[in-house]
Amino acid sequence: MDGVSLVKRLVGVLLVVAGLVPLILGTWFASQLGATGSARFTLPDPGADPVLITPQVLNRTDLPVRIEVEAPNAVIGVATPSDITAILGTATRAEITGVKVSDWSLTSATTGTGAPAGLGEIELWRERSEIKGDGALNVSQQTAPESVLIVPGKDGLEKVTLTWAHDTWFYQALVLAAAGGLLSTVGWLLVRPGRRTATKEQSPHV
Repeated sequence: MDGVSLVKRLVGVLLVVAGLVPLILGTWFASQLGATGSARFTLPDPGADPVLITPQVLNRTDLPVRIEVEAPNAVIGVATPSDITAILGTATRAEITGVKVSDWSLTSATTGTGAPAGLGEIELWRERSEIKGDGALNVSQQTAPESVLIVPGKDGLEKVTLTWAHDTWFYQALVLAAAGGLLSTVGWLLVRPGRRTATKEQSPHV
């Protein structure tokens, strides 16, 4: 193998490797987001503590947020961050701190001590929704910054899900996958050995 062929194949290997990463990521994101481009992050089994969603998560983007709750009974309230902080005081709560894309989950940290009392009944909410089994509340960004407090009944919360949706995310994932596929294809064409044509020597006729 001459030097030119060696360099050609080395470049091909690098292109294949470089293309596999966006191909895999783009395909995975497209399959997870779906045609609607919906990114859903879940906090499973939050338990009996109130769940607090602060502006750092709720208003991180200018996209509306859909908050879905599964619980025998619960109250979702939207209010100013200062109001919710004031009524919570030092009460124990699970605060949503961010999202983890690897498994589409919400990260949380439990803070405070003591039991909150009557949070769902306080009249300070900009918007309030009662949950019986399951329900959802859509939060726009028009009155940001805001906080959301999910107050469980005596049986606790089963699941909390936050969804952000943008129709272009799905197509961006497809473009990423297509670009990776193109790089990998070009790399493979450079790596694979060229066709060799064998010629048979004809014996001279006597």
